[in-house]
Amino acid sequence: MSIKYKPVPHVESHYDQLFADGHYHGAIDVMCTFLEEFEQHNNPYGAMIAHINIASCYYCLGQMENAFQSTLQYKQLCDEYGSPHEHYNLCHIYALIYEYEQHYDKAKKATEECIRLAQMLNLPYELSKSYRMMSNFHLVTEHYEEALTMAQEALAIAKTHCAEEVRLHCQIYCSLAIAYVHLERFTDVAQILELLSPNPFIQSNQRERSYYLYTKGLLALKQERLTEAITYLSEAEIIALSTNNYVLLKRIYFYHAQAYEQQQCFKNAYEYMKKHADMLKQVYKGRLFSKVRELDIEHSISTMEQRANMDPLSGVYTRHYLESTCDHWLTEARETSDHICCLVFDVDNFKSINDYYGHLVGDEVIAAVGQQCRKIVQEEQTLIGRYGGDEFVILLKNFSQQQIANKVNDIFNALTNMTVSGEGYNVQFTISMGVVCNSSVIARKFKQLFRIADQALYMAKSQGKNQVVSLSHMNHPYA
Repeated sequence: MSIKYKPVPHVESHYDQLFADGHYHGAIDVMCTFLEEFEQHNNPYGAMIAHINIASCYYCLGQMENAFQSTLQYKQLCDEYGSPHEHYNLCHIYALIYEYEQHYDKAKKATEECIRLAQMLNLPYELSKSYRMMSNFHLVTEHYEEALTMAQEALAIAKTHCAEEVRLHCQIYCSLAIAYVHLERFTDVAQILELLSPNPFIQSNQRERSYYLYTKGLLALKQERLTEAITYLSEAEIIALSTNNYVLLKRIYFYHAQAYEQQQCFKNAYEYMKKHADMLKQVYKGRLFSKVRELDIEHSISTMEQRANMDPLSGVYTRHYLESTCDHWLTEARETSDHICCLVFDVDNFKSINDYYGHLVGDEVIAAVGQQCRKIVQEEQTLIGRYGGDEFVILLKNFSQQQIANKVNDIFNALTNMTVSGEGYNVQFTISMGVVCNSSVIARKFKQLFRIADQALYMAKSQGKNQVVSLSHMNHPYA
């Protein structure tokens, strides 16, 4: 699948406006329309954006099952085509879903990964947003000093690098204000609320206004201005209901009940405690279902990863997985001096097998080679992959030279003594192999190591086939 184009800017701006206004069903419809177009044009980048945006909308609607499904579809594309930036988006939506289901430890871990990726990629907006999200999780778990520290970190980054992002500043100031309320730093809260009052997002965006009113209500409650607290919390409740902000509603119901209880309006306090309990019960039921769903999701993820990483014909790893894993090994080897050996081989005269017996028999040969390799190479820190056609790659990590020699001999002898049989045919074949180790060449990436091993394979072919050429320290045929 080739990436032919990226989504045009108006796609995301149209979605952003609908999302900001709380029109989540409309935003989903927009993204579903463009998802169809992206898929028709083989554009995985666009499809990823559509899936993650759809997941965000379902999260806001409280439809966690649909949010999970969209996230899984995003993850499937992300694993194959995604950059670290796409993995950041994946961790971000995971954190939101975990927050909804009150798995706060998991939410914090997902956000820690967001922070790590944003720092690594030098993405100040995403970094500030992640610190602000971590602040919110600390608020919910009543770690108010940590919440304040995270919000201050978010604000410092936003002021330095994201001065034009008015909405982000608004969200961070709300988190700061709530932390100050719980720490009883009321003067600081009042200053922030005064600063927020003329903010355009507070005036025009329902979601941000609900957090602003909730903060004012919380401050009034802490200062025992109970009538004001109930007024502000009631306004925030109406908006949160209209925007399906169930995460905020849980907090509003809880503090609303407290305000009425302090007013000794016990009937109203009971009604709001019942609303709060009903919402917790709904989330709890969802969590019970999510235990099963998590197992299903883990199975789905495992199945998708296996499908994405395994070559269906030979049963060994794909070229993509081979390259990415070897790149990781080679990166580590710069620090650890790990010894990585690359074996590249193919079937001699494979085209003649295809031409004489047909492609179905050729496929049988490929499948048999993969199966035989899996029988021989079973140790930890080994990898077998099909590079393409009849060409295979085997990677051995931290094998001694003698162990490499033994393994090469085992593979070479097993494959050259094979017979692939079926109705009306018995196919025997030989292989040629090239071997190189990272201790003998400069290779920071798989492609560099593979290129030299492939040259050794070419030498084996040019010297008569049915042999192994090594460009390692031993530098002599193994077989």
